[in-house]
Amino acid sequence: MNKKGDFEEFWVEYIAGAALLIAFYLAARGAYVGIAYIVAFLVGAVLGKTWYTIIKKKKPTVYISIFSLAILLGMIIGSIGADRRFIVILYLIGLLGSYVLFAKKWLR
Repeated sequence: MNKKGDFEEFWVEYIAGAALLIAFYLAARGAYVGIAYIVAFLVGAVLGKTWYTIIKKKKPTVYISIFSLAILLGMIIGSIGADRRFIVILYLIGLLGSYVLFAKKWLR
């Protein structure tokens, strides 16, 4: 695909990625613990869409698995003052929830 087609297909992920970088920075600063929880859920949701896309195209999932675990580990380490168990739970709810929504064709 050309670059224009790639952007048109994944424009939501690009915007979400930029917003999540800003939110991750704010969560790491420790200003408000709720931001860390919101970031955990949203990162899980974006990665759930990515999981769905990769599995749908029948590509190997080893790299996305390692990437997902690395992001989760980074969020656990970077969440100062937040309950780490709650971060893991919200991350998994976002990941699985987003994957199921796309797999059931409720979202496109």
